[in-house]
Amino acid sequence: MKKIELHLDALFTIIVVFVLAISFLLFQRYQYSNVMQENIDLTWENEKLKVNLIWEISLLDKCENEKKSEKEITVN
Repeated sequence: MKKIELHLDALFTIIVVFVLAISFLLFQRYQYSNVMQENIDLTWENEKLKVNLIWEISLLDKCENEKKSEKEITVN
């Protein structure tokens, strides 16, 4: 039966690599959640701006139609 030796420097290296990997994953998760929240906020803002643009265009169309009808009335 062979005896397995584990050197302390190898154990220390494995622990350091493991801790660094877990730390990096936690950092990535933190960054991802921030970017995801910013994406959600910007998407909502974009949708609100689209709705406002459609609303303003409809108001302009309504105003143009009223002006056209006023011109027709004044011409006749």
